[in-house]
Amino acid sequence: MIQRDQISLLVCSAISGFCPATNCRINIHNAFLSRIRRNQQAGAHAFDVGRGKYLSARKSQKEATRQRVLDAARELFESEGYEATTVREIAKRALVSVGSVFTTFSSKGDILSQVMADRLDALYAELDRVVPHLRGSTPDRLRSIFAIHYAFETRRTRLFLAHIAAAYNWTLSPTSRPYGRTPRLKQVIRDCIAEGVTRGDVGPNINLDLVVDALLASYAWTYRLAAWEEADAETMSAVMDRHIGLLADGFRPTPA
Repeated sequence: MIQRDQISLLVCSAISGFCPATNCRINIHNAFLSRIRRNQQAGAHAFDVGRGKYLSARKSQKEATRQRVLDAARELFESEGYEATTVREIAKRALVSVGSVFTTFSSKGDILSQVMADRLDALYAELDRVVPHLRGSTPDRLRSIFAIHYAFETRRTRLFLAHIAAAYNWTLSPTSRPYGRTPRLKQVIRDCIAEGVTRGDVGPNINLDLVVDALLASYAWTYRLAAWEEADAETMSAVMDRHIGLLADGFRPTPA
């Protein structure tokens, strides 16, 4: 049986080793562009042969710019706060023009959405590997899943608080993914509860969507402790454990 704290350490260790290697990619892209320029200078034949590569390099350059913007925004949102950070400051930190930022992203909210999507993709890739090994009752499995999330998100608490706050921003585009619009998190929780129905420790007639919403609401609400009291992952996990226990009283099978 894998204990919850062991799982948290396992996931966080793996995630902490996840690095987009931005500088390496930028260097590769720049070298690629230099090679294309040399080919162009060699004559018309070299240009004809390399034209497809040139277009590909432009695409790579755009991707490198996009990644610099995301890296800059991630650091500024965490150090200065989401509301205090301007698009101009993001562009300055990324060493790009403001126009380049808006070529890729429609708003600051969309930048935040993509920053979080990239972080959460890494988390859920690891969860896909770990969750099948969880043991215990459905409430215990839920506690483990949320403990993993707390351990991960408290590494950049201010960033996650901005992610939660964005859920109430009515100006975001339909494609943005603030907290609550993250389908992977909902699906992980839903699958856990549905498996509980199959195992028999969750009532067969529960409203799955309602239970998932209640758990997500409890999870987000516990982050007020991080904002107001600088609570750590362990403290918030303990509070969430009690919330799960209370909710579990409502979704356990009713005795015949």
